[in-house]
Amino acid sequence: MIAIGQFVFYIPFFIMLSILFYYIKWTKKKFSVLLASLPAVYFTYQIFSFRHWETTSVLVIHIIELTLAVVF
Repeated sequence: MIAIGQFVFYIPFFIMLSILFYYIKWTKKKFSVLLASLPAVYFTYQIFSFRHWETTSVLVIHIIELTLAVVF
């Protein structure tokens, strides 16, 4: 059931993301901002994919990593 919910969420998400990337006029500055935001996106995904059976220390580590990715 969780997989179906993720599937239903990710299909429109990737469709809208591809439309957004198609219509952006890419400059060097916009591309560098995109690359700089990738670590924050990765750790945000790690936090959202956290499951209740994982230990709390894993969640805390991901939150600390996200904070460091955003600050630096």
